[in-house]
Amino acid sequence: MLYILLFTMLTANFLPLQTAFPRVFMSGIILALAFYTNALFLVNRFLEKKKWVIFLLLAILLGFITGMMRFNIVNSYDSSGIGFAFPENPDRLRNSSIAVQLVIIVISTFYQLISNRVKRERLRQERINHQNEAELKFLKAQINPHFLFNMLNNIYALSITGSANTSPMILKLSELLRYVIYGGRQKKIPLTHEIEHIEKFIELFQMKSETRLNIIFEKSMETTGLVIEPMILIPIVENCFKHADFDTNEDAFAKILLTTEGNIMNFTTLNSKNELDTQKDKTGGVGLENIQKRLELNYQNGFKMEIKDKGTTFELQLNIKLSHE
Repeated sequence: MLYILLFTMLTANFLPLQTAFPRVFMSGIILALAFYTNALFLVNRFLEKKKWVIFLLLAILLGFITGMMRFNIVNSYDSSGIGFAFPENPDRLRNSSIAVQLVIIVISTFYQLISNRVKRERLRQERINHQNEAELKFLKAQINPHFLFNMLNNIYALSITGSANTSPMILKLSELLRYVIYGGRQKKIPLTHEIEHIEKFIELFQMKSETRLNIIFEKSMETTGLVIEPMILIPIVENCFKHADFDTNEDAFAKILLTTEGNIMNFTTLNSKNELDTQKDKTGGVGLENIQKRLELNYQNGFKMEIKDKGTTFELQLNIKLSHE
């Protein structure tokens, strides 16, 4: 429509409007015919299948045929010279029409090649996204029963001894499970929600011991409104507690530090460990490989996780570039 409007206005300076409009309209139809016949048929049927010789011959033939059609249309409407139509020189007008058609075919070739590659890349990215989403669901599904089994084992141990902490522990566990099951379905949650449930998890873990464990959780948030993928930090805390030597070392400790600077979250866990106790590493569970994979799928290059195993201590440092609500 823009083509017809502009060229009708231009041609109307040399020809009557009732002549200029059909001339431009029919000329535009021929241009479009060459463009889309080449793009949708020749490029897709031959060029994309690497049949270059057939494509080249058919493209030239298409340019010649549509060029002659356009020449006849333009020439039939021009009864006097209008500068760019060359009615006094039909050969020049014919060559010009064919040349224009060939240029249109070249443009349509590049257009369709680029369009096809964009479509293929979009489909490829959609497949990757579907695969990533399926893998994330699988990884989350691994975390839920693993977390539940650990907590049920703790409650079972308390119930055998008749501990008064059994009932409160079941209540805390129900709150955490509600978060694990329902909160884990969301793609992003407020960072403050994850922090709240880390605190509940620490309280739950403290209940399994008759004496107060040396667990410190420090947080300093300069930025509010940050969101994070659910159940990223809690499994790290669980891993920290699992490998800490609370059962064998009176001086055992676990320290958790969370800070935010701008949209960067820094999360560190540090725990004492018994370097001679390798049994914990052999037990089942999803571990840090699960977390590493989920971080790669969710944050690509927007995170850094570093582990420092010094024998008697184990430290994990995680930096993630978060988004806002």
